[in-house]
Amino acid sequence: MTTSAFTLEIRPDNVAVITIDVPGEKMNTLKAEFGGQVRDILRQLRDNKDLLGVVFISAKEDNFIAGADINMIGNCNTAKEAERLSEQGQQVMAEIHALPFPVETAASASGAKSRAGG
Repeated sequence: MTTSAFTLEIRPDNVAVITIDVPGEKMNTLKAEFGGQVRDILRQLRDNKDLLGVVFISAKEDNFIAGADINMIGNCNTAKEAERLSEQGQQVMAEIHALPFPVETAASASGAKSRAGG
């Protein structure tokens, strides 16, 4: 069983916080195996009629999401396989976009400082 890279917390003010933390990795990267994890969380969000919004945050101190896992893409044997991966990612983003409340992302101040060269 894969350890989830996503944890969901529903705060008392009815704002959901989704923390992204890819286990054992210095940076958060998006992997195909996370699709089911994200869809499970999105289902919980849609089913909670009291939610007012959701915020995605990173547990990594100095980054949010670096992008897709380049090794996952490199392991595709055909263009069709890579296209399917892309479509799966686009579908998850469309599901996030369709949520009936605001969705935001938040980066830590220390992460922003390190990216800005401070």
